[in-house]
Amino acid sequence: MSHMLEIPDTLYAALQKAADASGTTPLGWIAAHLPNPVDAEDLRKEYDAEPKTLADLFAGRVGRIRSGGEERLSEDCGAKFTDSLEAKRGSGSL
Repeated sequence: MSHMLEIPDTLYAALQKAADASGTTPLGWIAAHLPNPVDAEDLRKEYDAEPKTLADLFAGRVGRIRSGGEERLSEDCGAKFTDSLEAKRGSGSL
């Protein structure tokens, strides 16, 4: 799991400067200065393992997303598309 932390630009600039002087990233600098330092390599592996894009997050998944509206925009196009993807996956074409 990851968390978002908002810090002022001036504080980030100081953090970036300190990290550059130490030859590391701001995240690595913070990790190294904790009371029980976190290994930078473990931190990088954890960070790199997280999906970076929606394509990464949904890789290997097949399904459809409902818009939430009640009106039908076309005749079962989502179901037909999903069925065709499942058929391609079953035949090894996907």
